[in-house]
Amino acid sequence: MKTMIKAALAATVATGLFAAPAFAANSATSPFIAKASIVKPLTLTNDTPLDFGTITMGAAVTSSDVVVARSGGSTTTSCGTNLTCSTPSAATFTVTGVAAQTLGITLGTVGPLVNTLNPLKTVAFVADPDTSVVLNSSGSGSFDIGGKITVLSSTADGDYTASVNVTVAYQ
Repeated sequence: MKTMIKAALAATVATGLFAAPAFAANSATSPFIAKASIVKPLTLTNDTPLDFGTITMGAAVTSSDVVVARSGGSTTTSCGTNLTCSTPSAATFTVTGVAAQTLGITLGTVGPLVNTLNPLKTVAFVADPDTSVVLNSSGSGSFDIGGKITVLSSTADGDYTASVNVTVAYQ
């Protein structure tokens, strides 16, 4: 009989040690949302280059700025003291993508304009871009880039150019 009591006692202890305790509400469930936004690739076209036109220096030029404003298709120019300027135009761009999306506009490195015949001769250049554009209901939009150059009395005759990368990206 002692053996039976010991066996029953051992079984009770073992059941108490290894049985899983009953806990109320030890888990919770919640759904989550999975999302994706899929957009068409952007296309960007430079329709018109930024052109400061022909600048004629007067005899008394020391340092003077020529500014071509970005103004939505209507170019305004500020031609500096003792300079004569003709036929300026802001750079114009057309971009296509997803309708009603806002795009950010950034420029790559902007350096000076460089004389095409003598690369050691440069003209200081500052670009003035729009910073964003909203595509219309057809998925297209346009923007302008203006700029400023500084003409010094020591500026050499010639054609000056610079190549600047423009990037548009969905925001």
